[in-house]
Amino acid sequence: MDHEDHADYASRLAQTRQRIADLGLDGLLIASQYNRRYLTGLTATDHDITESAGMALVTRGTFGLITSSFTLNGVEDEIKPSGAQPLLTDTDTGANVLARALSDEGGVRRLGFEKDWMSYATYARLRDALGEAVEFTPTDDIIELVRARKDPAELATIRRAADIANRAFAQLLQDIRIGMTEREIAALLERHMVALGADEPSFDTIVACGPGGAQPHWVPSDRAAQRGEPLLVDFGCRVDGYCSDLTRTVVIGEPDEKLREIYDVVRRAQDAGLAALAAGATRGREVDAAARQVIDEAGYGKEFMHSLGHGVGLAVHELPAVSRLRVSTPESEAELAKVEGIEPGVVVTNEPGIYITGWGGVRLEDMIYVGESGPEVLTDRNPQQIISIAG
Repeated sequence: MDHEDHADYASRLAQTRQRIADLGLDGLLIASQYNRRYLTGLTATDHDITESAGMALVTRGTFGLITSSFTLNGVEDEIKPSGAQPLLTDTDTGANVLARALSDEGGVRRLGFEKDWMSYATYARLRDALGEAVEFTPTDDIIELVRARKDPAELATIRRAADIANRAFAQLLQDIRIGMTEREIAALLERHMVALGADEPSFDTIVACGPGGAQPHWVPSDRAAQRGEPLLVDFGCRVDGYCSDLTRTVVIGEPDEKLREIYDVVRRAQDAGLAALAAGATRGREVDAAARQVIDEAGYGKEFMHSLGHGVGLAVHELPAVSRLRVSTPESEAELAKVEGIEPGVVVTNEPGIYITGWGGVRLEDMIYVGESGPEVLTDRNPQQIISIAG
């Protein structure tokens, strides 16, 4: 069964309404496809910011999905468990449908909107339709903070996505040969994930042979894999909407001493991050600092230029932030404590890396579920020594 069959939509809606009220708002207009699905169950995705499949509206008295019959045709059962009411745009604009819904309810004076998910053109149309009676207020992370803690149904689906990625990579290791290009390796891994039951990759697979690995988000090229160089693979898949995300660094043939040394440093840094979680770290920066200290002490601090990790769920990058974030005021510090909060129920990545221009990179990434009794690694961790492929 899909995770939507077991999702506790009532709890999700109640928590969202509470957060809306805590912020002094009368409602929230939801433009994020991830937040829309989380609350309503609608699986339709947005091609880009100009092609939305709809918006969700949450107020004290209304829970609606502003969309068209075209979008709902054949998938009406997706939204029934959530109780979201269709507010159809078949004969009018979404802006006018929204304005009419608020007018019919009455009492909505401050309406929040997700500022990171709305184009200025859409904002302007909505602002004009609402008129002066409604204060249209930008918001951050209202539902994202609810989404950070996974319920049992979500965790079960994330486990499936992680398991498929694990098994697909194990298959890939049997297939890689010297002379295969980065593009070929990436395409093969993605085919393995789909064949094992994934809906699709959760992001464009990264395969970096040798020097390309010095760029953390390298785009696979026609460069062929060579013996003895680091081969970095960052990949994941989507299952029933939920993502996996992991990175492995391997080598065809035997690694030289430099590769062994750098791999060992990255592995020890990852172990330190996991140990911080096991010790009860409550903020992402604490976990990041534990891993970063290992890399700093090994003399590679400048070569680790990204955050240690991030949350994973409906989006491949979501809260909580596992990062060395900086703030300047008490007010922002209070908000930061929320977005980097490590609490039971979150799923985060642990992905230290070292990147050396002209040589390549080593990154190791695993997904971790932070349960009531401590952290659980959801992905197959590499052995302490770098995996050597016969090739």
